[in-house]
Amino acid sequence: MRTRRIWLTAATTTTVLCGVLALQGVTGNGPARPEVRTVALEAGGAGATFKDEDTSVFSMLAVSWNDPGRVIEGGLQVRTRAEQTGEWSRWTTLGSEGGAASDGASRPGLRGASEPLWAGPSDGVEVRVTGKGSALPAGLRLDMVDPGSARAVRTGPAAFAVGARASARSAVTVPQIVSRAEWGADESLSPEEPAYGNEVEAVFVHHTAQSNAYDCTDSAAIVRGLQTLHVRTNGWKDIGYDFVVDKCGTVFEGRKGGIDRPVTGAHTLGFNTDTTGIAVIGDYTGQDAPDAAEDSVARISAWKLARYGHDPAGSVTLTATIDNGRFTSGQRVAFQRISGHRDAFATECPGTALYGQLPLIRARAAALATAP
Repeated sequence: MRTRRIWLTAATTTTVLCGVLALQGVTGNGPARPEVRTVALEAGGAGATFKDEDTSVFSMLAVSWNDPGRVIEGGLQVRTRAEQTGEWSRWTTLGSEGGAASDGASRPGLRGASEPLWAGPSDGVEVRVTGKGSALPAGLRLDMVDPGSARAVRTGPAAFAVGARASARSAVTVPQIVSRAEWGADESLSPEEPAYGNEVEAVFVHHTAQSNAYDCTDSAAIVRGLQTLHVRTNGWKDIGYDFVVDKCGTVFEGRKGGIDRPVTGAHTLGFNTDTTGIAVIGDYTGQDAPDAAEDSVARISAWKLARYGHDPAGSVTLTATIDNGRFTSGQRVAFQRISGHRDAFATECPGTALYGQLPLIRARAAALATAP
């Protein structure tokens, strides 16, 4: 029997650019109307499989389940077929995503989910899920996203504003950032008001755990896909990250609320308040993030931390706001001001290679923060 398929289309709305430095010569093209195709995965015994060789074109996917507190303890692998060549990709293992508690533990529609995977335009998909010592989570489903089209932003290393207005509390200039309007955020997906902390005490660095073979002209579409999956699949109120950086060093505004404010994101479960989450697009498990991306992470980190007088090379003690499987609610935990996701949560993120680059990122950020 063929599995039921559902397409969800986000309504269009007007977007507003607030407090973001626009890239010179780049204009937004409005919301790109992402579409989500949802397919139920029926478990049999200790596993679940699904294959469709005649699916509508999609570019990003994730697997989700009913209970946001559960993870896939066995294995979750996917492969896709490229629309243009008809060739199947290698199997990719997806981990579980963590970070949603700031959006409310009892939030309606909150789901557990895998890491998203950017596959590029694809017309076939195969999924296999295996359990380990317990039944698979209920409500398993595959979500496939067509991020829609919007005018591509300028690619290449990100430009940083020369002589831009610095913070009143810091001499660090504001890095140039692609606004939500420019990358085509669908604001109808995120009608709720943002939440804020008191300051930014630490930065958590992530990777999106997907292929590094993407073209930087696709980066805006990838960010749209992330927003769509974080809202439609995970049940969050917006994209979880505060900033997204591609391998060319271009910086994208993430969660709404103002790039210069302490927006509470959904990126590091238990430590989302008074922190900033920066995700680098790609998988940096065995491959270093390019210099351009590394530099952009350092610049964003320096700017955000220096606004509150914090040394990017220093340390801080944070209090866990919820049990996250590694730390318990109320536990005091010491972190570097610039830390990796794995320092706060049971994950390999941001990948072994990028995690190894954090000392250099801290040093670069500290040099920027102390420059005359």
